[in-house]
Amino acid sequence: MAMRYGSPIKNKGMVWRMKNKKGLALVLGLALSIGLLWGCAPQEEEPSEPSQAESLVPLENTGGKASLTLAYSDLGDSYVQVLEEVIAKYRADFPNTEIQLKPCDTPAQVQALLRDGGADLAQVADTDQAGYVGQGLLLDFAPYMKSWKGGDDLTNGARQALRSMGAGHAYLLPADCSQEILYYRADWVETYNEPLHQDDKVYLRNWNQLERTRDLLGDQGALAIGGKGKLSFYFDAMLWSRLGRGSMLDPAAAYFAQEEGETLFTQEGAEEVAEQFKATFDNAALAGCAGWTEGQAVAAFKEGEAGVLLANSSYYGELLEALPPGALGTDGFVRDRFSGSAVTAFGFWGWGISAYTQDPGTAVHFLTYLSAADNNTYLSKVTGALPIHSEALEMEPSLADGLRGPEIRMIQLSSERQYALRPTMYQQACGGFAPLYEEMLEGFLDGEQDAASLLAGLDSFWQAVQEEEGYTWQTEEEKAAA
Repeated sequence: MAMRYGSPIKNKGMVWRMKNKKGLALVLGLALSIGLLWGCAPQEEEPSEPSQAESLVPLENTGGKASLTLAYSDLGDSYVQVLEEVIAKYRADFPNTEIQLKPCDTPAQVQALLRDGGADLAQVADTDQAGYVGQGLLLDFAPYMKSWKGGDDLTNGARQALRSMGAGHAYLLPADCSQEILYYRADWVETYNEPLHQDDKVYLRNWNQLERTRDLLGDQGALAIGGKGKLSFYFDAMLWSRLGRGSMLDPAAAYFAQEEGETLFTQEGAEEVAEQFKATFDNAALAGCAGWTEGQAVAAFKEGEAGVLLANSSYYGELLEALPPGALGTDGFVRDRFSGSAVTAFGFWGWGISAYTQDPGTAVHFLTYLSAADNNTYLSKVTGALPIHSEALEMEPSLADGLRGPEIRMIQLSSERQYALRPTMYQQACGGFAPLYEEMLEGFLDGEQDAASLLAGLDSFWQAVQEEEGYTWQTEEEKAAA
């Protein structure tokens, strides 16, 4: 299932410009009004859930009679075939567990099955997870994960997806992800670098090097980047990469800093990041990229108008076919020159467990069986999904030569490629924030406000959200320890 990160919630009625203190007041007022709306909204009754005591919850199939239904809406024939094979293997060991696949036409049908108790496990997209959790449809199976030894070698991305509703929770075990990588014309770069001393060559590891490459190579070193609707994705990536995951209270809510009551927008280095963001679009990127779609950026790269491209990893096969043999080079997302790493958001989907399931232990046991290293690696080989275990390449070396090869190399360089997420558990706040964030960044690039006022506005918004709602993703134990 192809998924691309970065489709913001559209709200044409909202227009955002912050030029002075009046603009900051507008941000604060909006955030507080959102909080009031939350307070007035009727709360749906959540189904009762199993106790989440600190003691280990056994992860096992007791061998008794059980029945599981797996609902999905978009897997593809090859994925379903592997799923059937894994189910057959599982039932050979646990014959008293009946497992039925339930194909649906849309995610809405999957959601209806969860709500009506017609599915025990369900395919869940990252963009739907918070809503399902808010409605009480998904089981928090975090207590079982403490007993899952097979999860010790999850990749950085898989681990973050598992904890995407907060470090103390687990509502979804990832099955595939979608992320941005760097593409470049290896033939052009190698031709330029060949006669030069190592110190004089161009490199594409960090944002400053991208500016230098454009300066030295001209359009052959220009960056193609689709900023339309995704400016905030790139700004987040630059900020998170500079400050690091360690600066965050929880990478699943990456705007909040470790310091109580503070956001990342006020931390040392944030203003320099904002200036770097502007310099990238002013100096490294092709003119007009801030308003381009990702498709326009890909087309410009294919047509030779730029030698560097930031785009979704799913374009890899298309670009391989479009360019001459040996012309395409790839790398992970651009790193920060000070931290030496890249921390980005990403898209994913996975399997959640119904809060209404009659046998949660068996459901979690099967899910971890499906997601074990051997089964998941085989699934990745057949379907092209990105493996969720670090040892996948050792188990199946051919994965490095497939269409996810560039991302496999990113898994191997785990210290340099890390992940964080916006606080989607604040559903209404995030929904309203997305278009406003884009408007604010557009204004910043157009010179309508400076870096300090941009950051102050972002800080004001999330300060108001936190003051109204608290840190909603934290467990009671985490709140008590704070």
